[in-house]
Order: sequence, then structure tokens, then C-alpha cells
Amino acid sequence: MSGTTADAGTTSAVLRPGPGRRAAAPAGARRAALWSAAGVLALLGTAAVFAPWLAGTGPVATDTTATSLPPGSSGHPLGTDPLGRDLYSRMLYGARYSLLVGLLSGAATVAAGTVLGALAAVGPRWFDALVSRLADALLALPMILVAFAFAAVAGASVTTVVLAIAATAWMPVALVARAEVRSLREREFVRAAHSLGLSRTRVFARHLVPNALPPIAAIAAFEVGHAILTESTLSFLGVGIPPNTPSWGNLLTEARSHLLTGQWYTVAFPAAAIVVTIIAVNVLATNLDQRAFAEGGTW
Repeated sequence: MSGTTADAGTTSAVLRPGPGRRAAAPAGARRAALWSAAGVLALLGTAAVFAPWLAGTGPVATDTTATSLPPGSSGHPLGTDPLGRDLYSRMLYGARYSLLVGLLSGAATVAAGTVLGALAAVGPRWFDALVSRLADALLALPMILVAFAFAAVAGASVTTVVLAIAATAWMPVALVARAEVRSLREREFVRAAHSLGLSRTRVFARHLVPNALPPIAAIAAFEVGHAILTESTLSFLGVGIPPNTPSWGNLLTEARSHLLTGQWYTVAFPAAAIVVTIIAVNVLATNLDQRAFAEGGTW
């Protein structure tokens, strides 16, 4: 009886996956997802950079003899729109503007949020309270409406879209930066730096802000995806990228009147590009976030 129990226990121990086995599959899946997302973004970035060489024709060039061609047509792999403009070319050039706006807006958002949050953490109490209350108040508002109003007043342009997105998206970054810097102020290495006679500015620039960057980097990736989606929404509503400039949002705007005419591809291709980009950025950001907070917040 005891032998049977021992054998059962041994068999159970062998069959039961240990901690290493349980973590192996998720880690492998996360790694595969990370590389897939990075590959998709690299492919999109390469296509955007080399659009003039890959497109063959200009994004606004029209051909009245080749209007509303379906995908797979000779010389037009993605078809053409009712004006005879090549959708493959417009998709490539649209990637340039949509990804550029996403990167610039994300960079501006992260820079503004990091500076405000870090200064709030080490500055006077009134400034800390001002930044915190302002961030809380703005987070309670529907930011797409604020961005829409800002862009509508300032006029449609790439600069306006970047500023509108940065002005309405810096709050999460600021709150994360504030919390990280406040927690770092009490660490031993920061106290040691002060005891060695380093100025507050030097400690802030060389120790506090750099060590607060890992979680901010994860937020930054999410902000890029948010910026691409916001740009597409603003362009779709007519207050984003100028109408004569090809972006994925503008392609959707132009295609919405053709959806019921059987030209589904004019909507499907830019919509799919936006969705794939957002998913890839979010997968990358999620993995960065998990790495940033693993093992006590170290990379």
C-alpha cells in the first residue's frame, strides 16, 4: 500500500509541471508575439521610408482609363479609386504620414509628460498639486473631443495634429513619471549621491529621471499607438491631415462614400493597416511593460 502511494506520488510529481515548465510556454509565446510585432512595425516603417521607390507612381497621380479597378488588376495590386489613383501607392505614402504623426506625437507626449511629472515630484508642493489636479481634470474629459476642438480651431495640418495629440495625452505619462521619481527619491543610491555633494539638479538629471524611464518607455509605446489612432480619427472627421495629403485616416474619409458601391477594398486596406499597426504597437508595449515591472521594476 505504501509502495503504491509512493509510486503514485512519484508519478504525480513527474507529470505535474513545475514552475519552470509553467513559465516556459508563456515566455515563449510572449517572445514570439514580441518578435512578430517588431517585425510588422519594421516592415511598415521600411515601406514608409522607401515609399517613393516602392510605389512606382505618385499618390495623387490619376489615370482616367483605370478608375475603380479591383485588387489584383494589372499594374495596380491593390486596385484604384474612382479617380484612378493607385491605392498601393496611396497606402505606402499614407504610412509615411500616419507613422510620422504617431512617432512625433508620441515623442512630444512622453517628453512633456516626463518633464512635468518629474518636476512635480521634486518641485514645490503647489506645482505638484497643480500638475496632479490638472492631469486628473483632463483625464475626466473625452480627449478626442478636446483634440477635435483644438484641431478645428487651429486648422488642419501635421503640426496641429501633433500638438493636439500631445496636449491631450501627456497626463498618464506625467502621473507615472511623478510616482516613479517620488519613489526613487528615498532610495539609498539617491541619498548617497546627495551625501557626496552632488547638486539637486545633477541628481535629478543623472539618477532620478534615467531610473524612472523603464516604465515610461512602456507608456511611450502605448502613446504611439494612441497617436496613430487619434490621427486617423481626426483625419476621418476632416480636421487632421489636410485632405489632399494621403494618410490612412484620409483614405478612410475618401472611401466611406464608396462602401455601398461594391468598392469594399478602398475601406478595407487602410482600416486593416490601422488595426494591424495598433495591435503590433500594443503587443510591443505590453511586453515592454512586463519587462519594466519584472523583478521589482528592473529590466
